[in-house]
Amino acid sequence: MIIEGNSVAECWLGALKALVDQQKRELSPVIIKINNTKIRPSYADDLERDLNNFLVSNGHTEIETTAGTIFPKSLSGGGESIFERYKAIWKYVRKESKNRRGTYFQRMISFGDLTGNGVNQLQHIIETYNGIDGERKPVHRRSALIATIFDPTLDHTPQPMLGFPCLQQVCFVPHGKNMQMNAVYAMQYLCSRAYGNYTGLMRLGEFMANEMGLEFKYMNCMLSVIELQNMKKATAKEFVEKYC
Repeated sequence: MIIEGNSVAECWLGALKALVDQQKRELSPVIIKINNTKIRPSYADDLERDLNNFLVSNGHTEIETTAGTIFPKSLSGGGESIFERYKAIWKYVRKESKNRRGTYFQRMISFGDLTGNGVNQLQHIIETYNGIDGERKPVHRRSALIATIFDPTLDHTPQPMLGFPCLQQVCFVPHGKNMQMNAVYAMQYLCSRAYGNYTGLMRLGEFMANEMGLEFKYMNCMLSVIELQNMKKATAKEFVEKYC
């Protein structure tokens, strides 16, 4: 199933409607394609308010908190500065129990080391694509423009429920002066995480395209499974009837 739209709100609702229409609690596989049109539907503010109210009342984190695990908007700025600023606050972020095994952004900029001294995959991708004056020529090989999150040394465990990481990797794909981003999920929870996931991924794509001198066109979010999770079908139907 492919769900395409011009905003996070449109695509999130499209996925919710697909689950409601098919009377299922999960779908597999699904591709969510969000075009980077900067279009924000008139209903987006109300939808996000209602969804945040649902999230808080059910013990989940709000949209912006989830988005920040993929791209910390509060630290936005030039390439190296955002990496260094995040590393500086990581020791505080890590104290939150939900972050004890890392966040998505942390694994992208410090893979293999929870202290913050691991491989900065995003910086490597930027330097690989752009080159380094006097040191390294630009390399546009697409297989070099991938950041991985899943770490078998940490994530291959016998636990029945792990929770993190559901996002496995992100790929940055140049097309001339444009760029698409592909994100691969083993599992995505539509109600508690997806809206924040899409928001964070779109910000990450915009950031990386800017650092690579490209224009961010769209993001494909490839989901092995998307699940309704703990939202009752009646509540899901209310969202669909109100906003679709």
